[in-house]
Amino acid sequence: MTAPEEPRERFRTLPEPVRPEDAVETVDAEPARPVETEGDERDRFLREAGG
Repeated sequence: MTAPEEPRERFRTLPEPVRPEDAVETVDAEPARPVETEGDERDRFLREAGG
């Protein structure tokens, strides 16, 4: 039987770094709906401001 691994052992080494070419950037592909009322304009602004 093997000795139990120390719980903190997995934190002693860093994972492989992520290369920029491996990163994926997502973009919202849906076209913006036309603004009909002031309330719709405010809702759209708040929805898109989150980023």
